[in-house]
Amino acid sequence: MTQSPQFHLSEEALQDVLIGLSSPESDEHLVGCAECKSQVEEFRSTMQLFNQASLRWSEARAAATIVTPVQARPWRPRLTPAVWALATAALLLVIEVPLWHQNRHSQQTAQAPAAPPTLEASATRADSEAQIAEDNDLLRSVNAVLDPTEVSPVSEYHLLDRPHGHRKGRPKVLNP
Repeated sequence: MTQSPQFHLSEEALQDVLIGLSSPESDEHLVGCAECKSQVEEFRSTMQLFNQASLRWSEARAAATIVTPVQARPWRPRLTPAVWALATAALLLVIEVPLWHQNRHSQQTAQAPAAPPTLEASATRADSEAQIAEDNDLLRSVNAVLDPTEVSPVSEYHLLDRPHGHRKGRPKVLNP
């Protein structure tokens, strides 16, 4: 009977053995260490049980599945190019008929003789001339109130003295 070594394989070394990447040292250790060997055998037997159970489940699942024939989809008319052409023609009619009617109506009113100016039209023209004169008087009074000696903000802040860039101003660094 072989003696049990003083150390056991680490979890990483055991995982390497289980996935098939064992080293010669770990294989030699498993020959001499019953505890590590039992851990590997226990995991392999557990995996074998899992594989058998999942195989039985999948076989039972396949047997329980009832295969039904493909159900026919409900009939749905397909739109052919002729149907698209008819739909386009109908849409054009819906748009063009009102436009044609409006164009025809505007041509008829343009061809109608112009009515002679009426008394009401001349009264509104006189009203508008009176309104223009009143507005001009108001503008003159506003202009007279403005003080020409008052300093404009444009000249006060020297906004037009030199061109400004589009960037924000940076503080000027003075040389000491």
